Amino acid sequence: MASIDKAMQVLEAVCEHDGPVRLTDLVSQLGLPKSTAHRLLGSLLEQGLVRYDTDGQRYSPGYRLLSLAQRTWDSLDIPRAARKHMPKLLEEAGETIHLAVVDGHEIIYVDKLESPKTIRLYSAVGKRGPIYCTGVGKAILAFLDQAQQEDIIRHTAFVPHTAHTIPDARALRQAIAEIRVRGCALDMEEHEEGIRCVAAPIFNFRGQVVAGISVTSVASRMTTTRLQDLQPIVLETARHISRELGFVEPESKQRKVPERT
Repeated sequence: MASIDKAMQVLEAVCEHDGPVRLTDLVSQLGLPKSTAHRLLGSLLEQGLVRYDTDGQRYSPGYRLLSLAQRTWDSLDIPRAARKHMPKLLEEAGETIHLAVVDGHEIIYVDKLESPKTIRLYSAVGKRGPIYCTGVGKAILAFLDQAQQEDIIRHTAFVPHTAHTIPDARALRQAIAEIRVRGCALDMEEHEEGIRCVAAPIFNFRGQVVAGISVTSVASRMTTTRLQDLQPIVLETARHISRELGFVEPESKQRKVPERT
């Protein structure tokens, strides 16, 4: 394994650990020689990518990661385009807004606007989640080409996060077919108990789905009627963001949603 690969493995382990982590724990987790792990941590420390608490003798993510993350965010076209329209969606929906992209066989949240109402959610910017049981994940998956869809489905473990989680590939394919007809995806407490959302796909200038945007809240506020009311609003927002990215929707496929005033 190349040094850069090992260093990234160590950095990810530090970042993903629940709190500061000791060298011995990293060695045990990663299976690296202690001398190698210590050397790599030293290099990461010099670059400001990790911090070291001499009293507790533990490592934590470094502050330089924040700077790098901000620069990365600033360079991404999708969040920049979405930020022009997400505040309006938050104002209209009054619930938490998520923006996510697919990275490998997972989604990663790249932006989030919190609801003014108190709500505890799994999501956070930079956090990963499953594709098959999240609204944004399914909204993107449904509009990927078939080869990409099948690759993701083959690599899906179908963990039952709740009693409502899609159980297998056959059910997921059925859900995909329904989403393509409806134009948007629903998460009916499939990933988190008591949490529902409605999500729509975002397309780039090539007509490729590149992201998903959703409105998320607790089930008590996300009634069937409320979900139906939110669908055209979310679809419209996704359409506006897609246009920002250069997407031109064929007239025959344009979604019948009201224009904003």
